[in-house]
Amino acid sequence: MKKSKLLIFLFFLGGIILYYYINPTQYFLMPKCMFKVLTGYNCPACGVQRFIHAFLHGDFANALHYNYFLVYALPYAASFILVWLLPDIKIKYKIKNIIEDKYVVNVYVISFVAWLFIRNYLKI
Repeated sequence: MKKSKLLIFLFFLGGIILYYYINPTQYFLMPKCMFKVLTGYNCPACGVQRFIHAFLHGDFANALHYNYFLVYALPYAASFILVWLLPDIKIKYKIKNIIEDKYVVNVYVISFVAWLFIRNYLKI
């Protein structure tokens, strides 16, 4: 594993450990969503920290409640991580061509923006 990938992995692992032990709702030092602070509205990613904490503790129902969009977004994000980690083999480029296709990216971006309006209109 390259040094940069190892450092990123260790940073990611540190974040997982942090969110396992620290509940973001109970510590004022945890980062706040600037969009919500400035506008009072939830951004499409609001609830990610609480989602991660609940998910790591096996509280899947509560995790889902914090941000429903993550059920859709996490597999897409995981596919980028998979491509990043895979060695240079044929399947890597097939997956990369699919997830980076302009239509797939456009659908994701449109759904991300739609979720911004849906979650605030329905107060989810």
